[in-house]
Amino acid sequence: MIDKTLEHFLLYDMSDDWMPAGEFASYIRQITPGDYSRAAVLEVIAELATKGYLEYGGWSRDTGTWKPWKVAGDVALERIANGFDGEPGVLDGTDRQLALTEVFRAGITPAGERLVQELGNPFELYGDPWEANPLVRAEGEFPPWQP
Repeated sequence: MIDKTLEHFLLYDMSDDWMPAGEFASYIRQITPGDYSRAAVLEVIAELATKGYLEYGGWSRDTGTWKPWKVAGDVALERIANGFDGEPGVLDGTDRQLALTEVFRAGITPAGERLVQELGNPFELYGDPWEANPLVRAEGEFPPWQP
């Protein structure tokens, strides 16, 4: 079961833009580092989709924009895990490839948007998980990070 703080941060980020697979890995590594594995990335994505908060999709080379995949969840997870449309998958790619792959981008659903509205800004509740890194820490005044 996904950590509630991790879920909150992921949904909050997705509410701003479509989230690639590498960002899921980055959030898991930072917020719940003891739980990180490539399999965990897939499990988190699958759980958010099962809960109805995430829609599977990716960039369409035809239109140059995000497009939902009209496939079953197991097909979507197979694409994400093992690669799709010339992009490396989460399980087979190197760390660099995972950071850069466009194999998948998650879209937030209306249910996910509603949950984010109810929960608010996770940075204001939990602090900034990246506060110790001046290159990526959030801008603003937040409470100290509480892992």
